Amino acid sequence: MKRFPIVTTLSLCLWTGALGGCRFGNYSERPKSVSNFVKIEAFRTSVTQFETLAVLDDDTETYNPSAPLSAVPPMILDNFTNPVYIAEPTASPGYQIFIGSGQTSCMVDPINSDCIGTIVNRDDTIAVATASEFSQFGSNPSCKMNLEMHQVGNLDRRNPGTIEYSDGSTGKISGDLHLGFQLVRNFQGDCESILTLLADCYRSGAGCSTDALYWANQIYDLYIRQTGVLRIEDASRIKTLAYLVTFD
Repeated sequence: MKRFPIVTTLSLCLWTGALGGCRFGNYSERPKSVSNFVKIEAFRTSVTQFETLAVLDDDTETYNPSAPLSAVPPMILDNFTNPVYIAEPTASPGYQIFIGSGQTSCMVDPINSDCIGTIVNRDDTIAVATASEFSQFGSNPSCKMNLEMHQVGNLDRRNPGTIEYSDGSTGKISGDLHLGFQLVRNFQGDCESILTLLADCYRSGAGCSTDALYWANQIYDLYIRQTGVLRIEDASRIKTLAYLVTFD
């Protein structure tokens, strides 16, 4: 099976401010926080492809290059809104530009990404990746998990335009965002027992804690029910789960 590429250059990205926006569609809000930035630009965003991948403990891979766009995780849609705002922080003018839509400052944490930060280089290219340490997953100290986040792309300024906001006013659009956003979840060690437990919770939910039900849906639903790259029978054999969202 074809496996989409994984970027390996690691860095950390930090937001010093945050912006407002909306999900994909025609309803658009101006950024709500402007005082922390030298300038703010708006770029169109459109999801054009969604890919998912499951790798088992024998390195068998199942890949879906055309997963339904409706299955793109809400976390992505909440952060890469249309338009998405690019801002130059007052605290570091000309040094870094940040992208996003959350309303609080955040350090990108791949374990708990309430908001997603994207550093845009001075030449308008994007090449950002983060990776967490492997840490205990669930109640089994022999099972470890980490998360990787990779973003590669650029800002395309060849097609500027305007946008109408929800209050009836108009604003400038500087161009389009081209981006590949990838999230990779890796398991390491003896994970069979905890993954089997979570698979049972995913099947029936009977007698499962709130945390177990949360993790069962986080790990399995996208890959089993929504995009079909994992069978419930193989749930205890997971080595890697990954998805790639393409914006063009």
